[in-house]
Amino acid sequence: MKTQITIKNLQKKIPLNPSRITRMVKTILRHEGIAAADLSFVFVTDRAIKVLNKKYLKRSYATDVLAFDLGQGTLCEKKKCPLAGEIIISVETAVKNAKLYHSTLKGEIALYVSHGILHLLGYDDHSRRDIKRMREKEGEILNILQCSPKRPVRC
Repeated sequence: MKTQITIKNLQKKIPLNPSRITRMVKTILRHEGIAAADLSFVFVTDRAIKVLNKKYLKRSYATDVLAFDLGQGTLCEKKKCPLAGEIIISVETAVKNAKLYHSTLKGEIALYVSHGILHLLGYDDHSRRDIKRMREKEGEILNILQCSPKRPVRC
């Protein structure tokens, strides 16, 4: 299986560059040693991600990114099996956070793309230890993407 990356922009306010996002994803996968993947990135509004967050995680608020593992999960090592999943990203939240953290939309998208992929690779952000591990890995990836690893993200 080869790598297949699908980009869907379901929001209309902010133009995105699908080829840049695809290159970003391929760089992250290569860095993580992922040989094959079938990933879908869906860019939505706050309203749409809030509906999904409520439906699947029972949280009644908009979030930045949701990751749904559509692969074989813990049945095999992620790096040996194709990585499969769908990552939902709120572009409205990315715009708000770019202003809040004095970063850029491109930097926020890079952060959310890497965050979603890391979730599919088994990283979590529930405990302090897990958050620290996730942030360190995000920083490493943002460096590879030539973005600043610290918040505010600059890219």
